[in-house]
Amino acid sequence: MNVFRTLPATVLALGLALASADALAAITARIATSLPDSHPQTLGARKFAELLTEQSNGEIEVQVFGNGVLGNDVNLASMLQAGTLEFNVPSTATLASLNPDFSVISLPFQFDNATQVDAVLDGLAGRTLLDSLADKGIVGLDYWDNGFRHITNSRHPVETADDIDGLKIRTMQNELYIDMFNGLGANAIPMPVNELFTALETRTVDGQENPFTVIDSKRFYEVQRYLSQTGHAYDAQVLIASKRFIDSLSEEQQQLVRDVSREAALYQRQVSRELNDTLLARLQDQMSINEVPLEERQLMRERLMPVIEEHRAEISEATLSAFDAALAESR
Repeated sequence: MNVFRTLPATVLALGLALASADALAAITARIATSLPDSHPQTLGARKFAELLTEQSNGEIEVQVFGNGVLGNDVNLASMLQAGTLEFNVPSTATLASLNPDFSVISLPFQFDNATQVDAVLDGLAGRTLLDSLADKGIVGLDYWDNGFRHITNSRHPVETADDIDGLKIRTMQNELYIDMFNGLGANAIPMPVNELFTALETRTVDGQENPFTVIDSKRFYEVQRYLSQTGHAYDAQVLIASKRFIDSLSEEQQQLVRDVSREAALYQRQVSRELNDTLLARLQDQMSINEVPLEERQLMRERLMPVIEEHRAEISEATLSAFDAALAESR
């Protein structure tokens, strides 16, 4: 009889223990990317998810959805604003649709190397840009690396500035990139990256422009013959979070998210840059690669000065001053 009398209490205790365990793992979040599992964007997302899950002792469990399965970067940023997605890592070119000042990072032929990039973006100028997203329903956490962008196409190598004339080049859905390639004499055709392989395969477009990591992970070498190292722009990505989600966390959890985001950013940058360095040798076995001479790159920049000035005029004076000063100091 004593056993039967104690059974309800035992069951109740077990139920409370299970409820307590469930509560510890009750916070679930998703991070979505637009690029394949092999790309540093998704590798970084997996590291962020792993670190946050581990360091929160399971209080925040993060699931990764890569390769655009939840949508392209424009869709995903909108989902964050609506609070239907927790984390995303879009290009700064995508974020320019929310704040035109983000275009300052993508201005052509601005950065010389990754050391300059980190000095500027990790400083006050970069942090101020991230903070500007708060009134858009987004928390800017940290900058990730996508790398310097280069041109591929199926018609001929780009050895001079004139070789870009008439090429149909896919660009991101961003006014600066559209104007940049139209300004170089190409026919810019904006489209999401996840539609690009088919467009290249069917010759809807002649070429595209991306870092080596994207060219490799999206297998563009299967439908593109020529890769020309123009390094015409640097592309940063940003780990962003839904403000609604961040506000739902305790102060301690919010700080943990920020700490983990920094750790993940340093990991992602290293992976991205090491991979960009090593991929060139691999791509040489699959594509015809040429390095565009410095004088031709300088000519491209000269031709783009009207575009540069037009887009600088759309950026706030405070942001321009901060970035110009940070760039000068980094040199």
